[in-house]
Amino acid sequence: MVVYSSLDYGIALSVLCICLTNLLFTLLDGHTGKIQNKLYITILVLIGINAVCELVNVRTSDASVASDSVFLASRLSKFFYFFTHNLVPPVLYYYLSFVIGRFVVTDTPGKPQGIRKYSFVGRSPVILAVITELMILTNPLTNWCWYYSEDRMFHRSWGEYIFIYGFSAVWVIHAFIMFMKSWSILSRGRKRSIAICFMLACSGIVIQLIFKQYRVEILLEALGLTGVLMFIENEDDRRNVELDAYNSAAFTLDVRAAVSNHIPLKVLIIRSIDFDRNSNSVVSVKIDRDAACRMVSDYLASVVDKYCIYAVGNRRFAVTLYNTSKNEAAEIEEKICSRFRSAWRLDSVNLHLSAKFLLIDVPELAANAEEVLYFAECMLPKDIGSGIVDEKSLERIIRRAAVEKAVTHGLDENAFEVYYQATYNIDRSLHGAEALLRMNDRNMGMIYPDEFIPVAEQLGIIDNLDEFVLKEVCRFIDTGIPQKNGMECINVNLSVLECVKDGFAENIKNIVDSIGIRRDMINFEITESVAAEDYDHLSDVIEQLKSQGFQFSIDDYGTGFSNITSMFSLGADIIKIDKSILWNSSKSEEGMELLKVSVDMVHKMKKKALCEGVETEEQINLLSELGCDYLQGYYFSKPLSEKDFIDLIENKDK
Repeated sequence: MVVYSSLDYGIALSVLCICLTNLLFTLLDGHTGKIQNKLYITILVLIGINAVCELVNVRTSDASVASDSVFLASRLSKFFYFFTHNLVPPVLYYYLSFVIGRFVVTDTPGKPQGIRKYSFVGRSPVILAVITELMILTNPLTNWCWYYSEDRMFHRSWGEYIFIYGFSAVWVIHAFIMFMKSWSILSRGRKRSIAICFMLACSGIVIQLIFKQYRVEILLEALGLTGVLMFIENEDDRRNVELDAYNSAAFTLDVRAAVSNHIPLKVLIIRSIDFDRNSNSVVSVKIDRDAACRMVSDYLASVVDKYCIYAVGNRRFAVTLYNTSKNEAAEIEEKICSRFRSAWRLDSVNLHLSAKFLLIDVPELAANAEEVLYFAECMLPKDIGSGIVDEKSLERIIRRAAVEKAVTHGLDENAFEVYYQATYNIDRSLHGAEALLRMNDRNMGMIYPDEFIPVAEQLGIIDNLDEFVLKEVCRFIDTGIPQKNGMECINVNLSVLECVKDGFAENIKNIVDSIGIRRDMINFEITESVAAEDYDHLSDVIEQLKSQGFQFSIDDYGTGFSNITSMFSLGADIIKIDKSILWNSSKSEEGMELLKVSVDMVHKMKKKALCEGVETEEQINLLSELGCDYLQGYYFSKPLSEKDFIDLIENKDK
C-alpha cells in the first residue's frame, strides 16, 4: 500500500508540474486570444485540479479510517476529481472542433465573428455532459457512480462504468471520427499531435480500467497536452513574424477547413500595396515598404480580429470574414479602402499608400483556397486601378483563371483541335490552307484564340501548342489528301516568342523530318507587328528555315508599326494583307488608295500578295483587277475541322 501511495503521489505531482509548466508557457507566449486557446487553458486547469485532488486523496487514504475530518477531505477530493475530470472529454471535443475549423469564432467585441452550429446527433454533446455531471452531483445521495463501505473504503459502482467511462468513450470516438474526416485539411504537425493525444488518452483509460491501482490516466493526458502545446498551440509555423500575421500556409489550411465544414466565408484580398514617398524622405525603399506593410497589418488588426489576417505574398494581405453578409463585408472593405485615401505617418514622413481590394465570396467566386490565392497572385488587367475592384472586373479575373486552368490541362484533355481555312489562287482554284488552333474545353465550351493564346504565352506553354499544331499539320499532309487536291502548302502560325529561342529552327526541322513530309509543304506565318520586335534575330531564324526548304509569310500586313524596309527584308514569300485594308477600301477614296498601294508595294518587293477577309464577289473582282495573287475569306469558307475541310476540298467541283 505504501509503494502504491508513493507511486500515485509522484504521478499526481508530476501531472501538476506538467500542467503548470504548460500553462505558464501558454500565458507567457501570449496564446490566449482565440477560443481555441481558452479551451486549451481550461483543459490544463481541469487536469491540474485532478492532480491536486489526487495528491489530497493519496495523502488522506491511509488516515481516513481513523479521522472523520480526513475522511471528509478524501471524499471531497474524490468528488471534485470526478466532477472536473468528467468535463475534460467534452471540452477536448470542442477544442478539437476549433482546431480542425469545424467551429470558427473571433473573440473581439464589435468585430466580425462566426460560428458553425454543431451537429452531433442534435444537441447530444451538451446532453451527455449534463447527464453525467448530474449523476456525479447526485452521487452522494444515490451512490450510483461510487460509494464507501462501512470501513470507509472506496468502491466503484455501475454508474461509473456507464456514465463516466461509457460517455467519455462516446466523446472520444466521435472526436476521432471528426478528426479522421478532417485529415486532409490538417498540417502534418497537427495530425501527429492529435493522433498521439488520442493514443495516450485511450491508453490511460484502458490502463485505469484494467489496473485500478495504477492512476496513470491523467499523467498520459497531461503528456498528450504537452504535444498539443508544441505542435498546435505553438503557431510559429503558421506565423509571419515580421508582419504579425498568419502566413500563406496557414491561410490555405484555414480556408480548406472552412470549405470542408461548409462555413460561410468571404475573403478580402488587399494586394499591390505601394506608395508615393514624400520628396523629403531619405528612408530606403526596402525599409519603407516593409514598414508600410507592417503599418497596414497593424491597422487591419484594429478593424478585424488579428487571427483573421494573413500575409499571402509580397505586399499582399488576406482577411477572412466568417458568417458575414455581403453588405457587412462590403462595409469592412470600404472602411479599409477609405483609410488608404489618407496619409500614413512613418518616421515623421507622410506616405500615401495605394492598394487594390478584391472581395471574394467562398465558394461562390472561388471554390477552394488555391482559387482564392489566385486572386492575390494573378496578373490583373492593366485597366484595373487602385481601390475596390468591382464585380465586373472580378468576373474577368475569374474567367481568366478558368482559361488558365483549361489551357494548362488542354493538351492532356484533348481540348485543342486544328481547323483549316482554305486559301485560293486569284482564278479561284485551290492554293492551300491556313492551320488555325481552336479550343473546346469540356467545362467552358469554345474558347477563342485571342483569349487562350495570350494566356498560353504568359504561362510559357505556347511552344507546346505550336508543336501540337505543327505535328497535326504534318500528320494531315502525310495522309496525301492535301497534295491530291492540288494544295501547294499549309500555313502554320508561329509565336515570335518561340522563334527567338535557341535551337528553335533545329527543333522544327526534326519534327517535320520525323514524319517524313516535304518541307516546302509548310509555310510559316509571323505577324507584322510581332516581327518588328527583333528583326535581326528573327531574320536569322527565317533564313535558316528557308535554306532548309520551308516557306514563310508575313501575316496581318497593314496593322503594325514596323519599318517597312526591315519587314520586307525578312525574306517572306507571301505578304498577307490584313482584312481591315480590304474592308476600308469600299468606305473612302483613301481606303481604296491604301489597298492599291499595299498590293503594288508587295509586288514591287518581288513578293506574292494574299488578301484576307474576302466576303463578296465585288471584292474578288477588285482584287483581280489589282493583280492580287491569293484570296482567303468567308466567301469561300470559314475555318473548318479537318473532317469538314476534307469534304470541302474533295467536293470543290460539285
